[in-house]
Amino acid sequence: MPKRKNPSTGSAPEENSVKKKKTLCKATWMWVDPAKKKTESKPVDFKAVTGALSPLIQLTGSGIPGRKNIAAFDIDGTVIKTRSGAKFAKGPKDWQWWEDKVPSKLRDAYNSGYKIVFFTNQAGIEKKHVAPKEICTKCDDIIGKLGIPVQVFMCTGQNEFRKPCAMVFDHMETQCNDGIPVNRKKSYYVGDAAGRAKNWAPGKARDFSCSDRMFAANCGLKFYTPEEYFQGGERLRKFQWRTLNPTKELKNAASRVPETYHTKKQEMIVMVGYPASGKSTFSRNYLVPHDYEIVNMDTLGTQSKCKKLTNQVLEAGKSVVIDNTNPHKYIRKDYMDLAKAYGVPARCFWFQTSLELAHHMNLYRQTQTRGKTRRVPDVAFNVFKMNFSEPELAEGFSEIKKIEFIPKFASKNDESVFKQWTC
Repeated sequence: MPKRKNPSTGSAPEENSVKKKKTLCKATWMWVDPAKKKTESKPVDFKAVTGALSPLIQLTGSGIPGRKNIAAFDIDGTVIKTRSGAKFAKGPKDWQWWEDKVPSKLRDAYNSGYKIVFFTNQAGIEKKHVAPKEICTKCDDIIGKLGIPVQVFMCTGQNEFRKPCAMVFDHMETQCNDGIPVNRKKSYYVGDAAGRAKNWAPGKARDFSCSDRMFAANCGLKFYTPEEYFQGGERLRKFQWRTLNPTKELKNAASRVPETYHTKKQEMIVMVGYPASGKSTFSRNYLVPHDYEIVNMDTLGTQSKCKKLTNQVLEAGKSVVIDNTNPHKYIRKDYMDLAKAYGVPARCFWFQTSLELAHHMNLYRQTQTRGKTRRVPDVAFNVFKMNFSEPELAEGFSEIKKIEFIPKFASKNDESVFKQWTC
C-alpha cells in the first residue's frame, strides 16, 4: 500500500507512489471504474502509465475515515495557483497556496469534524497532455504540507465523472465514505468556476465557466467561491449559468402531446437533426413498437452498410427509419433513391431540438447510461451545422414533419439526472 512522507519533512513524495514509506495516513492512488456492475480498481503504476486507463483516479484508504460532513474543494485556482504565474502548471512543483489562509482553513474544517475532499477535472490525462504521475505527485505534496487526511477524486477525461456531473460525489458517498450517508445540508463545495462576469470585482477577469457552481447545485451542496470561503468576502449574488436551464426546458415541453407517428403501409422515415437530439429515443418509443426497422450508423459504422441494410429491409417489405443526422440533401438522396426504386413513400422527421438542448442531452445520455454511451465530440455538432441544408419536399418527401422535444423518462432517477446542470 503506497504511503506518503510525514508532512513535517516539507518535501514532496517519491514519484513512484506505489513504494512503501512512512505516512501521514494509509491511502492509495487507484485507477477506478465505478460505473461497472462490480467496481473495477487497481493501483496506479506511475512508471507504466500514459493516458487514461479508467474514468477516475482516486486517493482513498483506511487512513481517510468516512464522515457525514464533507468540505469539498476544487484544486487549481481554489486551493492552489501556479508559482510561475502561468495559466497551466509547468510541472508538479509549480504551485503555491491560493492564499496564505488556505492551510489553516482546511485544517480548521477537518478539526471541526469535516472530511476534506478534492474533486478535480483533469481531461489532459486522457488527451496525454499531462501524465497522471505529475498531478498525483503534486497532490501528495499539497496533502503532505497540509498535514491532514485528504481524499482525492480525479476525473481523467470527458467522461461521466467530470464535474459538474454529480456522479463522482455520489461515488464518494456510497463507495468511499465507510457507509456513512452525507449530510448535504451541512456539507459544502468551494470552487473558482462560478459564472462571474468580467470586473465582478475591480480588475477581475471573467470566470472561464460556471461548472463549480453547477457541481455544487447538482450535488445539493452550499457553494462558496475561494474569495468568500478563504477571505470572508461578500457573497456575490450576480452570476450567469451560461447554459440551458434543464428544469425550465421540461416546463416548456410539458404541454406538448405525442402524436401517432407510424403508418400501416410500408414507408421510409428519414430523420434529420443534431447528434443527441433525441432521434434514437424517439424511434424506440414510437416506431420500433410498430415493426419499423432502424438503420443507424453508430451501430453499423459506415454509410455503405447503412444503405445495404436499408435495401434489405425494403426488399423484405418492411418500413425503415434512417436514424442518422442526415444534414445535407446529398446524403438524404441516397436513401430517397432507394425509396423511389421500391416505390415506397418517404417522410422526413425534422427534429427541432436546439443546439443547446442537444449538447445537454449529449451529456445527459452519458451520465444516464453510466458511461456506456460516450458523449459525442463537439466537432460532430460543428460538422452538422456546416453541412446542414433544410429539408424540402422537392427532395421527394411526401411530408416533412417537425418534431418538437417531448421528454419521456423511464424512471424518476432519469428525470432527476436530466435536471442536472451540464456544460
